[in-house]
Amino acid sequence: MPFQVLSTALNVTEEKNEQSRLKELEVFLENQELEVYSYDEDLVRKLIEKIVVYEEKLKVIFKSGIEIYIDK
Repeated sequence: MPFQVLSTALNVTEEKNEQSRLKELEVFLENQELEVYSYDEDLVRKLIEKIVVYEEKLKVIFKSGIEIYIDK
């Protein structure tokens, strides 16, 4: 199989996986309370990929690929 065909197939598979993760996240969020009053481990594990700590700020990377910065 030529490289270009493999590359295209891989991109399609990655896109389907991302769509599946986003749909799963959407369903999870629809079943959550609108306001969070205390720490929820399940919610954190579902939403957040990782948090990067810098001297003056935090970077939160969500599993959806969205990144936000929070000043300390």
